[in-house]
Amino acid sequence: MGEQHGGCKELLFKRILMAITFSIIVQFIFMSSVILLENVDMTSPLSWIEDTWKIITCLRMWCYMIIFAIMITLQGIIFSKNYLNYSYSSYAQSRFFMFCNLFTSHNLMVILMYLINGIVLVWLHLTLVDGKYSSLTKTCRRNISTTISSTCLVEEHLFLLLGGIWTGIYYFTKTNIYVFHRLQFPIIPQYKFTQIRRGISTLLPITVMNAIWPTMYFIGLYYFIGSYIKNFVASSLFIHTEEEQSLDSVWRLLNLSLILHSWLYTSLFALIINSMHLLFNAYLTEWMKFEVGRQINVYNNVNQQDITTTLPDALAMSKVPIIQHLGFLDLVTLAQKEKQRRAVLFSLSQPGGHPYNWNCVVEKCLAFINNFAVEINKTVCPVPVIQQPGSKILTPTSPSPQLSDTCSERFGMEPRYMRSLVNHELSPTPVVEDVTPTDQCSNYFGQLIGEFIKTTRQNITSYLLSKPIIFYFFGKQNNNNIQYLMFNGQPVIWAIDGISLLAVASLAEDPYGIVQKDLPAIIEALLGLKQSLDKLHKMNILITTKKQPHYDDKDVRQMLTTLRVANRRSIYRIVTKFKNYVDDLTLDQSIRDQLNGFFVCKE
Repeated sequence: MGEQHGGCKELLFKRILMAITFSIIVQFIFMSSVILLENVDMTSPLSWIEDTWKIITCLRMWCYMIIFAIMITLQGIIFSKNYLNYSYSSYAQSRFFMFCNLFTSHNLMVILMYLINGIVLVWLHLTLVDGKYSSLTKTCRRNISTTISSTCLVEEHLFLLLGGIWTGIYYFTKTNIYVFHRLQFPIIPQYKFTQIRRGISTLLPITVMNAIWPTMYFIGLYYFIGSYIKNFVASSLFIHTEEEQSLDSVWRLLNLSLILHSWLYTSLFALIINSMHLLFNAYLTEWMKFEVGRQINVYNNVNQQDITTTLPDALAMSKVPIIQHLGFLDLVTLAQKEKQRRAVLFSLSQPGGHPYNWNCVVEKCLAFINNFAVEINKTVCPVPVIQQPGSKILTPTSPSPQLSDTCSERFGMEPRYMRSLVNHELSPTPVVEDVTPTDQCSNYFGQLIGEFIKTTRQNITSYLLSKPIIFYFFGKQNNNNIQYLMFNGQPVIWAIDGISLLAVASLAEDPYGIVQKDLPAIIEALLGLKQSLDKLHKMNILITTKKQPHYDDKDVRQMLTTLRVANRRSIYRIVTKFKNYVDDLTLDQSIRDQLNGFFVCKE
C-alpha cells in the first residue's frame, strides 16, 4: 500500500501544482482589472490606461504580487486536503459532534488563511493605488493642544481592513460550515480550457451579485460596534480620531465610494475562493488512464520496474477517494470506448493461464457495490447486535435472513434470500470442551452483571434523550447517514455501468469465457442494490424530514433518482443481451423471480 500511495502522490502532485499556478495567474488578472476600475477616468482614457499600466508594471506591484502568490499557494496546499479526500470522510451523528468538528486543526488553519487573505487583499489594493484610503494614518487637520502628536486615524482605511476580516469569516462560514466545496465531475467531458472559461464566465456575475449581501451585513455590523473598535485601535496605536469625520452616523457610513470599495474587495475575495475551487475541479476531475494490470513473472511477483498505480489498485483506494473516483471513471470509459484495453482485461496471464486482471477488477467492483447496498440497508433497517447465551457478541456484516425478511415485509417487498457461502455439510464438527460447574456459575454471574450495566446505561441514555433540549444537541440525526451515502453515490453509478457494459461486451470479445463465471454474482449484486434503493425510496425520508443545514435535499434526491435509473439500466442491459442464456446460469429461484419483471419490461 505504501508504493501505491506513493504513486498516487506522484499522479496528483502535478495536477495540484498546475491548479495553484493557474490560480495565481487568474488572480493577477483579477487584481489588474480591479486596479483598472479604481483608476477609472473617462475624461482622459489614454492617461487612465497609461497610469494603470505603470502601476501594474512597477516593482512595488510585483513585490506585492509575490506576497499574494505565497498566500494563494499556502491556501491551495491547505485546501488540497479537502479536494484529495473529495467526499466527506465522516458524517456528524448529532449537532454536538457537528459543532465539535468545526474545531479541528485543519479548520483552524483554513479560517486563519481566510482572515489573513482578507486583510492582505485589501491592504495590497489600498497601498498600490494612491488615494484618500491608502494609509491608516494621516496628519490631523487641526492641532490638538493637549498633545504633541498630530497623527489621526483614517477610519475609512480601518473600515475596509475590518471588511476584509469580515469577508474571510463570512466565506469560511459559507464554504466550510453550511455548504461544502465538493468536486463535481462533469457529465460531458470537456477540455480544461473550455471548462475554466465557461466556469469563470458563469462565476463572475453570480459572485459579484452575491457579494452585495456580505457588504450590507458588514455595514450594519459596523454601525453598532464600529466606534468601539475605532477607539480601541486609536488608543492602542496612540493616535487620535477626528470626530467630525467619524463614520458613526448613518449618512457618513453610507458613503458611495466607501461602499463601492468594500463591495469590490468582497467580490475579489469571493472570486479568489471560487476560481481556485474551479481550477482544482477542472484539473483533479480530468480523466486519468490507469494500467489495466501488472505484468506477472513466472514466480507470480510484481515486476519491480512496474510501480505505477493500476486500475484494480485505484478501485480499492478508499483512503484516497479522488483516486478511487478516477479509477471508476476510467473503468466506465474503458467499458464504453476502448476495445484494446478491454482485450487486455479479458486476457489470461502468461504463464499460468489465469484471468488475473479480470478477477481483480470484478472483485473490487462487486465488493464496492455490495458494501454500498449493505450501508443503505443498515440505515433504512438497522441490524441489531446478535448475542447468544454463552457466546461472544456477534456483529454481522450483512443482515441475517430473518432480519432481512422483516425489513422487506416492512416496506412491502419480497424477501431476498442470499446463498450461503459456507458448505454446512463440510463444516467441521465443533469440539466440546469440558466446562466445570464453577466456570458455568462465574460465566452466568458475569453475563448478569454485563446485562445489568448495559440495561442501566441504555435506560439513562433514553431518559436523557427524552428531554427536548438534550435531544436537540445530542440526538442522532438519522438523515445524515443517508445524505452522506448519496453524496458518495457517483462512483457507484460508474461501477454498475462499467461492470454491466463489460459483461455485455464479453459476449463478443471474451475468447475464454472468463466473465461468464462471474455473471451470476454481477446480477445478484445489481438486484441487491436495486432492493436497497427501492427501500430507501419508499421511506420517503429525504422529503418528510427537516432540511439539514449541511446538505441540500435537492441534490440528494437527484442522486437517489440517478442511482435508481442507472441500476435499472444496467440490469436491463444484461437481461437484454443474455436473455437467451439465462437458463444456463446458476441462479437461485428468488433471483430468477426478480428478473421476470425485467424480461417483460415492467420495471
